[in-house]
Amino acid sequence: MNDSKKDWPIVSKGLIYRKVVKCALMQTVYHQLSCPWRRREMAITYSPLRYPGGKSSLSPFLAQVVQLNGLKGVSYVEPYAGGAGAALTLLFKGVVDRIIINDYDPVIYAFWSAILNKTEEFVQRVSTIALNIDEWHRQKEILKFHKKYDSFDVGFAAFYMNRCNRSGILAAGPIGGQHQSGQYTLGVRFNRENLVKKIRKIAEYKNSIHIYNLDAIDLIKDVIPTIEGPKFIYLDPPYYEKGKQLYLNAYEHEDHENLAWAVSKIDSSDYWILTYDDVSAIRELYDSNITSTYSLNYSAHHARKGSELLIAPHRVLLPCQVDITYGLS
Repeated sequence: MNDSKKDWPIVSKGLIYRKVVKCALMQTVYHQLSCPWRRREMAITYSPLRYPGGKSSLSPFLAQVVQLNGLKGVSYVEPYAGGAGAALTLLFKGVVDRIIINDYDPVIYAFWSAILNKTEEFVQRVSTIALNIDEWHRQKEILKFHKKYDSFDVGFAAFYMNRCNRSGILAAGPIGGQHQSGQYTLGVRFNRENLVKKIRKIAEYKNSIHIYNLDAIDLIKDVIPTIEGPKFIYLDPPYYEKGKQLYLNAYEHEDHENLAWAVSKIDSSDYWILTYDDVSAIRELYDSNITSTYSLNYSAHHARKGSELLIAPHRVLLPCQVDITYGLS
């Protein structure tokens, strides 16, 4: 596509439609989007959780989809929320009225429940918890046997390990190693002041945040149909390839098939977008929809490019240009 930057439409639904159709026919989503907020603000992450490769940087693209499709007052749903970075950004920027975040992992759900329902107790613990290897082992024990512990303690343990482990992976080891002899120690990503600010800001929006601990397919079948008003659903399921290396709750092929079936049953009045790794099996499952590739520019420790599939039903208007850059910690 040779469209010059000055020709990119920003918010006009009528003007952009012809270019959207052209993008869909070319089956390519280009990524250098004009955003509803300033580009330099895109680097802000509102989630207290670290999710390498998380989709916070998709927020400007998702906001543009909301604008183009006239979804003012929409409820935004993430069946695979994790750190919910995109959801929080859209809520805080006023793009959506409320967010529904779901995570099948009980320890992640426990974290969200804790910060929303026991905010000050959580903040107090963030402010005073020891950041050393002995405490790390104690928190690891809570996660390992999470069914034996109080939900609040489990949620905090998930948060602690997420902030103190390599790349935020709960099953990984501590930053700096067991002997804390590395250049950085486990507290390097545990900025108490900033984390407290993030947690309190989320709590301010408590009435606009609804959390679930369901299988994503059950959320799609049983919860989403009960939500009143317009809905915009963003699905970011486990990768088809390398999923077992990245997720505790990885999918088998049958799970991906079941998800595709559930997505096909989403009401035609609802809007949805799905992102996946670009593999032929996924393209085949969603061959009746728009299946476009988009580029990911990884920064920080690994400067490289990757690509994923962006899938949407034909009724959803998509921006032609989007640029997604995020770092891996």
